[in-house]
Amino acid sequence: MEEGRRMFQIFAARLFEQRVHQAWKEKVHREQAEAFLRELENEQKQEAEAQARKAKEAQKKKDKKK
Repeated sequence: MEEGRRMFQIFAARLFEQRVHQAWKEKVHREQAEAFLRELENEQKQEAEAQARKAKEAQKKKDKKK
């Protein structure tokens, strides 16, 4: 009886450990995906700002020529 209880406790502990480990892995993957998306958005924003600056400078040059 005691041995059966002990085996059940070990089984329950392992099951709990697996669930915690899986949840942790999912959290890490989610955080990595969010970080990647933030980085991608920042790069796109910087690229758009650079294009806007270039367009503004080009417009200034055109205005000076006139």
